[in-house]
Amino acid sequence: MNIEEIALKIEILERQNLSKSAEMTNYTQSALTSKVKKMEAEIGQEVFKRTPQGLKITNVGTQYLKFLKLMTQEYDDFLQEIGLAQTKTKISLGTSHTTIKIYGASIMNALQTNNIPLDVDFTVESSTSLNEKIHNADMDCALTSNPIKHYPDVNYDMIASETFEVISNDSHIIDFEKRSPVTLLVLSRGCMYTRAMAEWLKINQVPFTMKEIKSVSSILDFLQIDNTIAVLNTKLIDLYNYSNIHYYDLPKLNKVIETVFIYKKSESQQSSILQLKHVIESLLEDPIEQS
Repeated sequence: MNIEEIALKIEILERQNLSKSAEMTNYTQSALTSKVKKMEAEIGQEVFKRTPQGLKITNVGTQYLKFLKLMTQEYDDFLQEIGLAQTKTKISLGTSHTTIKIYGASIMNALQTNNIPLDVDFTVESSTSLNEKIHNADMDCALTSNPIKHYPDVNYDMIASETFEVISNDSHIIDFEKRSPVTLLVLSRGCMYTRAMAEWLKINQVPFTMKEIKSVSSILDFLQIDNTIAVLNTKLIDLYNYSNIHYYDLPKLNKVIETVFIYKKSESQQSSILQLKHVIESLLEDPIEQS
């Protein structure tokens, strides 16, 4: 029984949006499309209807989802009966779109591999929003780029220094000195990478339109359009092995962003939060393995 594979099927069927499921897992959208086709081949019927509004789960898909959930519940009951199940502590962890794509699956894999009794629920939002939610105690902790505003009741523990890149298709190289209008593609409008690049364009008087696209593979496809650039985390670009990229070294643009683990100071002694922090730190010390 491959519990991880079953969990992935449940994620796909529940969310009914392969682009969003791709953000929450460490798979590309095309890989998840293949998973859906394989799933449908296994049961001999469609689990989704393809509509102009996107995917819609079929009656068979709904029944299959119930079956998969029943399997996981029975497996958990089995572990409980033989004394292998552990009581897990729930933790709500906020991340940016970039962070969950790079580290999300690795964090979950590390927790499972090492039998760490933490049940982590991910919330994907901008660093500004996550920072505010930690301050308001609406979330336990967050792993994200260092926000501009620091609250006195929140810890901001630096985990790593990340870099981002400004890129375009190498067939459409842009001369910024001409100050021609460009389209800036981003994963999130609230991302620190986005803010840094938008500020650079404003200072250098380059007219731009910002487009928020939640899929990295879609952003790379959109770079085929003239006068289009994107700003993405360097590690995220490396994951996709995209060959037709032109990298820009722009003057006075600091492409280094601090990644921090943030949590309330009142929770500084809570073992579950510190345990999760140590797991994340251990992942960043070693190369991140991707599925």
